[in-house]
Amino acid sequence: MKRIITISILLFCSLAGLFAVNVTPYYDPFDSMDDVFTSPARLVEESGVTHFAFDVEAFSGIDLLAYLSNPAFLEEFSDRLYRYYRNADLSFWSEGAYSEFRNAFSFDDSDTLPQRPVDDLTLAQMRAYLDDSFSRRFDSAQKASAVLSASGSSTAAAAFSDDVLYSDLNLSLGFRGGAVYGNGFGWQIESNMGFIGNRNMLEDRMNLLAVDVRADVGYAIHLFSDRFSIGGSLELLAAMNNYISNHNFLGARFNDDVVSMFSENFKFGLGFGVDFGSMYRHNEELAFTLDFVNLVSLRKYYDLELTDFVDYNGFDEDEAVYYQPMDLVLRAIWDSGPYHIMVEFSNVIDQIFWMKEIDGYRYDFFSIPKFSFAYDINEDLSIRTRLGFSRLSLGLDYKSFSIEVSSALDEFGFGIKAGMRF
Repeated sequence: MKRIITISILLFCSLAGLFAVNVTPYYDPFDSMDDVFTSPARLVEESGVTHFAFDVEAFSGIDLLAYLSNPAFLEEFSDRLYRYYRNADLSFWSEGAYSEFRNAFSFDDSDTLPQRPVDDLTLAQMRAYLDDSFSRRFDSAQKASAVLSASGSSTAAAAFSDDVLYSDLNLSLGFRGGAVYGNGFGWQIESNMGFIGNRNMLEDRMNLLAVDVRADVGYAIHLFSDRFSIGGSLELLAAMNNYISNHNFLGARFNDDVVSMFSENFKFGLGFGVDFGSMYRHNEELAFTLDFVNLVSLRKYYDLELTDFVDYNGFDEDEAVYYQPMDLVLRAIWDSGPYHIMVEFSNVIDQIFWMKEIDGYRYDFFSIPKFSFAYDINEDLSIRTRLGFSRLSLGLDYKSFSIEVSSALDEFGFGIKAGMRF
Protein backbone atom coordinates (compact mmCIF):
# COMPACT_ATOMS: atom_id res chain seq x y z
CA MET A 1 0.00 0.00 0.00
CA LYS A 2 2.83 2.39 0.84
CA ARG A 3 4.42 1.66 -2.52
CA ILE A 4 1.16 2.54 -4.33
CA ILE A 5 0.85 5.80 -2.38
CA THR A 6 4.48 6.70 -3.13
CA ILE A 7 4.07 6.00 -6.85
CA SER A 8 0.85 8.08 -6.91
CA ILE A 9 2.59 11.03 -5.22
CA LEU A 10 5.52 10.86 -7.63
CA LEU A 11 3.14 10.70 -10.61
CA PHE A 12 1.19 13.69 -9.32
CA CYS A 13 4.37 15.70 -8.75
CA SER A 14 5.64 14.82 -12.21
CA LEU A 15 2.40 16.00 -13.82
CA ALA A 16 2.36 19.15 -11.69
CA GLY A 17 5.93 19.92 -12.75
CA LEU A 18 5.04 19.27 -16.37
CA PHE A 19 2.19 21.76 -16.32
CA ALA A 20 4.50 24.37 -14.79
CA VAL A 21 6.19 24.61 -18.18
CA ASN A 22 4.73 25.78 -21.47
CA VAL A 23 1.74 23.53 -22.23
CA THR A 24 -0.48 23.85 -25.29
CA PRO A 25 -3.69 21.96 -26.10
CA TYR A 26 -3.93 20.06 -29.36
CA TYR A 27 -6.71 18.38 -31.29
CA ASP A 28 -6.31 14.80 -32.48
CA PRO A 29 -8.57 14.24 -35.52
CA PHE A 30 -7.93 10.48 -35.47
CA ASP A 31 -8.92 9.94 -31.84
CA SER A 32 -12.09 7.93 -32.46
CA MET A 33 -14.53 7.69 -29.58
CA ASP A 34 -16.05 4.61 -31.23
CA ASP A 35 -12.88 2.65 -30.54
CA VAL A 36 -13.22 0.04 -27.78
CA PHE A 37 -9.86 1.19 -26.37
CA THR A 38 -11.42 4.56 -25.51
CA SER A 39 -14.04 2.64 -23.52
CA PRO A 40 -11.74 -0.06 -22.12
CA ALA A 41 -14.15 -1.59 -19.61
CA ARG A 42 -16.00 -3.09 -22.59
CA LEU A 43 -12.99 -5.32 -23.28
CA VAL A 44 -14.43 -7.92 -20.86
CA GLU A 45 -17.24 -8.55 -23.37
CA GLU A 46 -15.37 -8.17 -26.65
CA SER A 47 -13.43 -10.77 -28.62
CA GLY A 48 -12.13 -11.14 -32.14
CA VAL A 49 -9.11 -10.74 -34.37
CA THR A 50 -8.63 -8.15 -37.10
CA HIS A 51 -5.74 -9.20 -39.30
CA PHE A 52 -6.01 -6.06 -41.43
CA ALA A 53 -8.59 -3.34 -41.93
CA PHE A 54 -8.72 0.00 -43.69
CA ASP A 55 -11.05 3.00 -43.85
CA VAL A 56 -11.09 5.89 -46.30
CA GLU A 57 -13.16 9.02 -45.73
CA ALA A 58 -13.90 12.21 -47.65
CA PHE A 59 -16.09 15.06 -46.43
CA SER A 60 -16.37 18.62 -47.66
CA GLY A 61 -18.67 21.60 -47.72
CA ILE A 62 -20.16 22.54 -51.09
CA ASP A 63 -18.62 26.02 -50.81
CA LEU A 64 -15.11 24.60 -50.76
CA LEU A 65 -15.83 22.22 -53.63
CA ALA A 66 -17.14 25.16 -55.66
CA TYR A 67 -13.95 27.09 -54.97
CA LEU A 68 -11.66 24.17 -55.80
CA SER A 69 -13.43 23.67 -59.11
CA ASN A 70 -13.40 27.41 -59.93
CA PRO A 71 -11.37 29.86 -57.78
CA ALA A 72 -13.41 32.76 -59.20
CA PHE A 73 -16.08 31.57 -56.72
CA LEU A 74 -14.51 34.04 -54.26
CA GLU A 75 -16.12 36.83 -56.27
CA GLU A 76 -19.27 36.15 -54.24
CA PHE A 77 -17.57 37.83 -51.27
CA SER A 78 -16.33 40.88 -53.20
CA ASP A 79 -19.37 43.02 -52.37
CA ARG A 80 -18.54 42.69 -48.71
CA LEU A 81 -14.96 43.81 -49.38
CA TYR A 82 -16.18 46.74 -51.49
CA ARG A 83 -18.50 47.98 -48.75
CA TYR A 84 -15.81 47.53 -46.12
CA TYR A 85 -13.32 49.78 -47.92
CA ARG A 86 -16.06 52.11 -49.20
CA ASN A 87 -17.33 52.84 -45.69
CA ALA A 88 -13.88 53.25 -44.12
CA ASP A 89 -13.15 56.71 -42.71
CA LEU A 90 -9.85 58.57 -42.44
CA SER A 91 -8.96 56.95 -39.12
CA PHE A 92 -8.88 53.55 -40.86
CA TRP A 93 -6.31 54.44 -43.51
CA SER A 94 -3.05 53.99 -41.64
CA GLU A 95 0.16 53.14 -43.47
CA GLY A 96 -0.40 49.46 -42.71
CA ALA A 97 -4.00 49.41 -43.90
CA TYR A 98 -3.08 51.23 -47.11
CA SER A 99 -0.16 48.88 -47.76
CA GLU A 100 -2.50 45.88 -47.44
CA PHE A 101 -4.97 47.63 -49.74
CA ARG A 102 -2.32 48.08 -52.43
CA ASN A 103 -1.32 44.45 -52.04
CA ALA A 104 -4.94 43.29 -52.46
CA PHE A 105 -5.27 45.27 -55.70
CA SER A 106 -1.74 44.73 -56.99
CA PHE A 107 -3.16 43.33 -60.25
CA ASP A 108 -4.31 46.85 -61.15
CA ASP A 109 -2.10 49.48 -62.79
CA SER A 110 -0.06 51.20 -60.08
CA ASP A 111 -0.75 54.58 -61.71
CA THR A 112 -4.49 53.97 -61.36
CA LEU A 113 -4.42 53.14 -57.66
CA PRO A 114 -5.33 56.18 -55.54
CA GLN A 115 -2.97 57.58 -52.94
CA ARG A 116 -3.46 56.99 -49.24
CA PRO A 117 -6.40 59.03 -47.92
CA VAL A 118 -5.20 61.77 -45.60
CA ASP A 119 -8.02 64.32 -46.04
CA ASP A 120 -11.54 64.57 -47.38
CA LEU A 121 -10.37 65.05 -50.97
CA THR A 122 -8.13 61.95 -51.11
CA LEU A 123 -10.81 59.95 -49.25
CA ALA A 124 -13.31 60.91 -51.95
CA GLN A 125 -10.81 59.83 -54.62
CA MET A 126 -10.45 56.43 -52.92
CA ARG A 127 -14.22 55.94 -52.84
CA ALA A 128 -14.55 56.98 -56.50
CA TYR A 129 -11.89 54.43 -57.42
CA LEU A 130 -13.76 51.68 -55.55
CA ASP A 131 -17.11 52.63 -57.11
CA ASP A 132 -15.75 52.62 -60.63
CA SER A 133 -13.57 49.52 -60.27
CA PHE A 134 -16.10 47.19 -58.66
CA SER A 135 -18.98 48.30 -60.86
CA ARG A 136 -17.36 48.05 -64.31
CA ARG A 137 -13.56 47.60 -64.38
CA PHE A 138 -12.74 44.44 -62.40
CA ASP A 139 -13.62 41.03 -63.80
CA SER A 140 -14.48 37.96 -61.73
CA ALA A 141 -10.90 36.72 -61.42
CA GLN A 142 -9.66 40.12 -60.25
CA LYS A 143 -12.40 40.45 -57.63
CA ALA A 144 -11.63 36.94 -56.42
CA SER A 145 -7.94 37.83 -56.21
CA ALA A 146 -8.72 40.90 -54.11
CA VAL A 147 -10.88 38.84 -51.75
CA LEU A 148 -8.16 36.21 -51.38
CA SER A 149 -5.48 38.77 -50.57
CA ALA A 150 -7.71 40.68 -48.17
CA SER A 151 -8.73 37.52 -46.29
CA GLY A 152 -5.10 37.04 -45.28
CA SER A 153 -4.50 40.63 -44.16
CA SER A 154 -4.63 41.90 -40.60
CA THR A 155 -7.09 44.71 -41.35
CA ALA A 156 -9.36 43.84 -44.27
CA ALA A 157 -10.00 40.28 -43.01
CA ALA A 158 -12.60 41.85 -40.72
CA ALA A 159 -14.70 42.48 -43.84
CA PHE A 160 -15.61 38.78 -43.90
CA SER A 161 -16.35 38.37 -40.19
CA ASP A 162 -19.98 37.50 -40.97
CA ASP A 163 -19.27 35.37 -44.05
CA VAL A 164 -18.64 31.63 -44.23
CA LEU A 165 -16.80 29.69 -46.90
CA TYR A 166 -17.89 26.36 -45.46
CA SER A 167 -15.25 23.64 -45.53
CA ASP A 168 -15.01 21.05 -42.70
CA LEU A 169 -12.72 19.24 -45.13
CA ASN A 170 -11.70 15.73 -44.09
CA LEU A 171 -9.62 13.54 -46.37
CA SER A 172 -8.26 10.59 -44.42
CA LEU A 173 -7.01 7.05 -44.77
CA GLY A 174 -6.51 4.64 -41.90
CA PHE A 175 -5.11 1.12 -41.43
CA ARG A 176 -5.36 -1.07 -38.35
CA GLY A 177 -5.06 -4.57 -37.01
CA GLY A 178 -5.30 -6.19 -33.61
CA ALA A 179 -6.94 -8.70 -31.33
CA VAL A 180 -9.21 -8.83 -28.29
CA TYR A 181 -8.92 -12.19 -26.57
CA GLY A 182 -12.15 -12.42 -24.59
CA ASN A 183 -10.38 -12.37 -21.22
CA GLY A 184 -10.29 -8.58 -20.89
CA PHE A 185 -7.01 -8.08 -22.74
CA GLY A 186 -6.62 -6.56 -26.19
CA TRP A 187 -4.20 -4.71 -28.42
CA GLN A 188 -4.25 -2.78 -31.69
CA ILE A 189 -1.80 -1.16 -34.09
CA GLU A 190 -3.12 1.69 -36.22
CA SER A 191 -1.81 4.15 -38.79
CA ASN A 192 -3.59 7.27 -40.04
CA MET A 193 -2.93 9.96 -42.59
CA GLY A 194 -5.14 12.83 -43.60
CA PHE A 195 -5.82 16.48 -44.28
CA ILE A 196 -8.22 18.05 -41.77
CA GLY A 197 -9.69 21.45 -42.59
CA ASN A 198 -11.45 23.85 -40.29
CA ARG A 199 -15.03 25.01 -40.64
CA ASN A 200 -14.67 28.43 -42.28
CA MET A 201 -11.91 29.07 -44.82
CA LEU A 202 -12.31 32.83 -44.51
CA GLU A 203 -11.18 32.83 -40.88
CA ASP A 204 -7.59 33.18 -39.73
CA ARG A 205 -7.27 29.50 -38.78
CA MET A 206 -5.00 26.55 -39.51
CA ASN A 207 -5.65 23.28 -41.29
CA LEU A 208 -3.82 20.10 -40.33
CA LEU A 209 -1.83 17.68 -42.46
CA ALA A 210 -1.09 14.67 -40.25
CA VAL A 211 0.43 11.20 -40.37
CA ASP A 212 0.79 8.92 -37.35
CA VAL A 213 1.38 5.38 -36.15
CA ARG A 214 -0.08 4.36 -32.80
CA ALA A 215 -0.31 1.23 -30.66
CA ASP A 216 -3.05 0.59 -28.10
CA VAL A 217 -3.12 -1.97 -25.34
CA GLY A 218 -5.94 -2.36 -22.85
CA TYR A 219 -7.10 -4.57 -20.01
CA ALA A 220 -10.39 -4.84 -18.13
CA ILE A 221 -11.57 -6.86 -15.13
CA HIS A 222 -14.81 -7.50 -13.30
CA LEU A 223 -15.02 -5.73 -9.97
CA PHE A 224 -17.30 -6.78 -7.11
CA SER A 225 -19.54 -8.78 -9.49
CA ASP A 226 -19.99 -9.80 -13.11
CA ARG A 227 -22.22 -6.78 -13.59
CA PHE A 228 -19.53 -4.16 -13.01
CA SER A 229 -16.19 -3.88 -14.76
CA ILE A 230 -13.35 -1.39 -14.98
CA GLY A 231 -10.59 -1.09 -17.53
CA GLY A 232 -7.72 1.03 -18.71
CA SER A 233 -5.80 1.49 -21.93
CA LEU A 234 -2.46 2.93 -22.92
CA GLU A 235 -1.65 4.43 -26.31
CA LEU A 236 1.85 5.06 -27.66
CA LEU A 237 2.19 7.24 -30.72
CA ALA A 238 4.65 8.61 -33.28
CA ALA A 239 3.36 11.48 -35.41
CA MET A 240 4.19 14.03 -38.09
CA ASN A 241 2.15 17.24 -38.41
CA ASN A 242 2.18 20.34 -40.54
CA TYR A 243 -0.17 23.28 -40.12
CA ILE A 244 -1.41 25.11 -43.21
CA SER A 245 -3.20 28.45 -42.98
CA ASN A 246 -6.51 29.01 -44.71
CA HIS A 247 -4.96 31.79 -46.79
CA ASN A 248 -2.12 29.56 -47.98
CA PHE A 249 -4.51 26.73 -48.81
CA LEU A 250 -6.80 28.97 -50.86
CA GLY A 251 -3.82 30.66 -52.49
CA ALA A 252 -2.28 27.34 -53.53
CA ARG A 253 -5.41 26.51 -55.51
CA PHE A 254 -5.80 30.04 -56.88
CA ASN A 255 -2.24 30.05 -58.20
CA ASP A 256 -2.07 26.30 -58.97
CA ASP A 257 1.04 26.05 -56.76
CA VAL A 258 0.79 23.29 -54.15
CA VAL A 259 4.23 24.04 -52.68
CA SER A 260 3.10 27.53 -51.64
CA MET A 261 0.76 25.95 -49.06
CA PHE A 262 3.67 25.14 -46.79
CA SER A 263 5.05 27.93 -44.62
CA GLU A 264 5.17 26.31 -41.17
CA ASN A 265 7.68 23.87 -39.75
CA PHE A 266 7.06 20.15 -39.99
CA LYS A 267 6.63 18.65 -36.52
CA PHE A 268 7.83 15.17 -35.62
CA GLY A 269 6.98 13.85 -32.20
CA LEU A 270 6.19 11.10 -29.76
CA GLY A 271 3.33 10.85 -27.35
CA PHE A 272 1.24 8.69 -25.09
CA GLY A 273 -2.28 8.68 -23.73
CA VAL A 274 -4.17 6.94 -20.94
CA ASP A 275 -7.92 6.23 -20.84
CA PHE A 276 -9.91 4.77 -17.97
CA GLY A 277 -13.45 3.48 -18.02
CA SER A 278 -16.14 1.61 -16.15
CA MET A 279 -19.20 -0.36 -17.24
CA TYR A 280 -22.32 -1.46 -15.42
CA ARG A 281 -24.41 -4.17 -17.09
CA HIS A 282 -27.98 -3.83 -15.91
CA ASN A 283 -29.14 -6.93 -17.77
CA GLU A 284 -28.35 -8.88 -20.91
CA GLU A 285 -29.73 -6.11 -23.10
CA LEU A 286 -28.77 -2.87 -21.35
CA ALA A 287 -25.39 -1.55 -20.19
CA PHE A 288 -24.00 1.82 -19.13
CA THR A 289 -20.42 3.02 -19.51
CA LEU A 290 -18.59 6.00 -18.02
CA ASP A 291 -15.20 6.75 -19.52
CA PHE A 292 -12.45 9.25 -18.75
CA VAL A 293 -10.86 9.72 -22.16
CA ASN A 294 -7.48 11.43 -22.48
CA LEU A 295 -7.07 11.24 -18.73
CA VAL A 296 -3.42 11.86 -19.58
CA SER A 297 -2.55 12.62 -23.20
CA LEU A 298 0.79 14.28 -23.89
CA ARG A 299 3.02 14.87 -26.91
CA LYS A 300 6.49 16.27 -27.43
CA TYR A 301 7.57 17.58 -30.84
CA TYR A 302 10.75 18.48 -32.68
CA ASP A 303 10.59 20.86 -35.62
CA LEU A 304 12.08 20.48 -39.06
CA GLU A 305 12.25 23.78 -40.92
CA LEU A 306 11.32 23.93 -44.58
CA THR A 307 14.87 24.94 -45.48
CA ASP A 308 16.13 21.70 -43.94
CA PHE A 309 14.76 19.81 -46.93
CA VAL A 310 17.42 21.60 -48.98
CA ASP A 311 20.10 22.35 -46.39
CA TYR A 312 19.62 20.04 -43.41
CA ASN A 313 20.95 21.35 -40.10
CA GLY A 314 19.09 19.15 -37.62
CA PHE A 315 15.85 19.19 -35.65
CA ASP A 316 14.89 22.03 -33.33
CA GLU A 317 13.14 21.20 -30.08
CA ASP A 318 9.65 22.63 -29.65
CA GLU A 319 9.74 23.86 -26.07
CA ALA A 320 6.01 23.38 -25.59
CA VAL A 321 4.45 20.22 -24.22
CA TYR A 322 1.16 19.45 -25.96
CA TYR A 323 -1.81 17.92 -24.17
CA GLN A 324 -5.19 16.78 -25.40
CA PRO A 325 -8.01 18.06 -23.15
CA MET A 326 -9.67 15.30 -21.20
CA ASP A 327 -13.35 14.53 -21.46
CA LEU A 328 -16.05 12.49 -19.80
CA VAL A 329 -18.13 10.12 -21.95
CA LEU A 330 -21.38 8.60 -20.70
CA ARG A 331 -23.11 5.94 -22.82
CA ALA A 332 -26.21 3.80 -22.65
CA ILE A 333 -25.92 0.68 -24.85
CA TRP A 334 -29.00 -1.42 -25.66
CA ASP A 335 -28.85 -4.62 -27.71
CA SER A 336 -31.95 -6.69 -28.26
CA GLY A 337 -31.88 -9.25 -31.04
CA PRO A 338 -31.32 -7.42 -34.33
CA TYR A 339 -31.73 -3.97 -32.74
CA HIS A 340 -28.78 -1.96 -31.42
CA ILE A 341 -29.08 1.52 -29.89
CA MET A 342 -26.44 3.74 -28.32
CA VAL A 343 -27.05 7.09 -26.65
CA GLU A 344 -23.96 9.10 -25.79
CA PHE A 345 -23.20 12.32 -23.91
CA SER A 346 -19.68 13.69 -24.40
CA ASN A 347 -17.64 16.79 -25.26
CA VAL A 348 -18.81 18.48 -22.09
CA ILE A 349 -15.44 19.17 -20.47
CA ASP A 350 -13.07 19.53 -23.42
CA GLN A 351 -15.10 22.41 -24.86
CA ILE A 352 -14.31 24.45 -21.74
CA PHE A 353 -10.60 24.13 -22.55
CA TRP A 354 -11.14 25.19 -26.16
CA MET A 355 -13.22 28.21 -25.11
CA LYS A 356 -10.23 29.48 -23.16
CA GLU A 357 -7.72 28.74 -25.89
CA ILE A 358 -9.51 29.78 -29.11
CA ASP A 359 -10.79 33.31 -29.57
CA GLY A 360 -14.42 33.32 -30.62
CA TYR A 361 -15.04 29.66 -29.73
CA ARG A 362 -18.59 29.21 -28.52
CA TYR A 363 -19.81 26.37 -26.36
CA ASP A 364 -21.91 24.07 -28.53
CA PHE A 365 -24.54 22.23 -26.50
CA PHE A 366 -25.77 20.44 -29.62
CA SER A 367 -22.45 18.60 -29.91
CA ILE A 368 -22.96 16.91 -26.53
CA PRO A 369 -25.72 14.35 -27.30
CA LYS A 370 -25.12 11.62 -29.90
CA PHE A 371 -27.41 8.83 -31.02
CA SER A 372 -26.85 5.73 -33.13
CA PHE A 373 -29.15 2.94 -34.26
CA ALA A 374 -28.38 -0.29 -36.12
CA TYR A 375 -30.61 -3.07 -37.41
CA ASP A 376 -29.36 -6.50 -38.46
CA ILE A 377 -31.32 -7.61 -41.52
CA ASN A 378 -29.56 -10.99 -41.43
CA GLU A 379 -26.22 -12.42 -40.32
CA ASP A 380 -24.36 -10.72 -43.17
CA LEU A 381 -26.23 -7.45 -43.66
CA SER A 382 -27.08 -4.58 -41.34
CA ILE A 383 -28.04 -0.93 -41.69
CA ARG A 384 -27.21 1.87 -39.29
CA THR A 385 -27.63 5.56 -38.70
CA ARG A 386 -25.88 8.06 -36.44
CA LEU A 387 -26.63 11.60 -35.35
CA GLY A 388 -23.99 13.80 -33.73
CA PHE A 389 -21.95 16.98 -34.16
CA SER A 390 -24.75 18.39 -36.38
CA ARG A 391 -24.25 15.55 -38.85
CA LEU A 392 -26.49 12.71 -39.91
CA SER A 393 -24.99 9.55 -41.37
CA LEU A 394 -26.49 6.43 -42.93
CA GLY A 395 -24.43 3.26 -43.25
CA LEU A 396 -24.53 -0.26 -44.58
CA ASP A 397 -22.45 -3.22 -43.38
CA TYR A 398 -22.21 -6.32 -45.56
CA LYS A 399 -19.99 -9.04 -44.16
CA SER A 400 -16.56 -7.39 -43.85
CA PHE A 401 -17.39 -4.37 -46.03
CA SER A 402 -18.92 -1.12 -44.77
CA ILE A 403 -19.99 2.12 -46.42
CA GLU A 404 -21.46 5.29 -44.98
CA VAL A 405 -22.74 8.58 -46.35
CA SER A 406 -23.11 11.67 -44.17
CA SER A 407 -24.52 15.15 -44.40
CA ALA A 408 -24.09 18.29 -42.33
CA LEU A 409 -27.35 19.56 -40.86
CA ASP A 410 -26.37 23.19 -40.27
CA GLU A 411 -24.50 23.80 -43.56
CA PHE A 412 -24.44 22.40 -47.08
CA GLY A 413 -21.85 19.62 -46.97
CA PHE A 414 -21.67 15.87 -47.44
CA GLY A 415 -19.22 13.00 -47.27
CA ILE A 416 -18.65 9.31 -47.80
CA LYS A 417 -16.69 6.71 -45.84
CA ALA A 418 -15.87 3.15 -46.82
CA GLY A 419 -13.86 0.38 -45.26
CA MET A 420 -13.11 -3.32 -45.24
CA ARG A 421 -11.96 -5.73 -42.59
CA PHE A 422 -10.05 -9.00 -43.14
